[in-house]
Amino acid sequence: MKIKIIYYISTLEVGGAERVTVNFIRKLDRNIFDIYLILVEKRGSFLDLIPDYVKIIDLNSKKTLYSILKLRKEIKNIQPNIIYSTLFRTHIAIDLALIFMKKRPKTLFRSPTSPKILIERGELNWIMRLLIEKAYRGANKILAQTPQMRDEISKYHAINIDKIESFLNPLDTKLIDKKIENTLSPFDNSMINIVAAGRLSTVKGFDILLYAFNLVLKKNDCFFLHIIGRDGGEKRNLEKIAKELSIENRVKFWGFQDNPYRFFYYSNLFVLSSRREGLPNAVLENLYLKKPIVATRCISFMDELIDDKKSGFLVDVDDYIALSEAILNYKKIDMNRVESRKKAKSLEINSLLIDLVK
Repeated sequence: MKIKIIYYISTLEVGGAERVTVNFIRKLDRNIFDIYLILVEKRGSFLDLIPDYVKIIDLNSKKTLYSILKLRKEIKNIQPNIIYSTLFRTHIAIDLALIFMKKRPKTLFRSPTSPKILIERGELNWIMRLLIEKAYRGANKILAQTPQMRDEISKYHAINIDKIESFLNPLDTKLIDKKIENTLSPFDNSMINIVAAGRLSTVKGFDILLYAFNLVLKKNDCFFLHIIGRDGGEKRNLEKIAKELSIENRVKFWGFQDNPYRFFYYSNLFVLSSRREGLPNAVLENLYLKKPIVATRCISFMDELIDDKKSGFLVDVDDYIALSEAILNYKKIDMNRVESRKKAKSLEINSLLIDLVK
């Protein structure tokens, strides 16, 4: 008999947590698992990546909070062995949906970001923290994206560290290879093309990138900056900054792209300017593609991914001067020294799930 697993997430709009969920699903052995995907609302560009053998259930709710009773009903109907979640709000919804349920599935919760940063910056209020910790205490296994995050979950949420597994986000390398096959460059190849990717929000630090890029152009006007990603409320402000700096003719906002990999593949340099991250998928993807990377130290694990001043450049968060200098020196990056995934293991999701139900 197959192992029944539910993946529960709000939508499949473009985002890091959504990408990881899709990659997990695509890596599962369909001969071992009977896979269900429950969505709070069935929408999102990643829906096209879900294999046709996955059973998709639409709860048709506007908010995760409103979907709890519907989720409980589906759990009772499906009787899954495992239920997986990757967002704080869906962790909480699952925990509440399972209250007083006689036959409880095993729960696997992935931490989406650093609890240390959220708590120290006051971005996690006491009610959310209380509910998250309740969900974590009831979980059978918690997944941390890095060893440092594993320690943080244990410390800040008072969770037994033996319950927490650290891993690197899985990459769908077959999909990446397919997406770059027989593609053409979207760039003017007479320029030095920089790519940055992510939702246009303050947390991604694109404003700092624009200030850095302004300094870059003053020293070398052969660069062009390409920013891909949907608007998260900052697009108008970023366009205003570019115009005020008189660099709008050297910056292009491409919006959402269903194939970001061709942008990465044909670029000269990938830049991550984030103020905070969980574990940036775009960095892992560019490492796989052997692209030079300049990144902020938005997570401590970045030093394990990139050997500073050798296989890439790392700069402090919000330091646009250092960011500009790193970009100007990108040719010094030795791609032969790239060693991604050094200190944390890549998760073998099939084995982990099988062990979970034993």
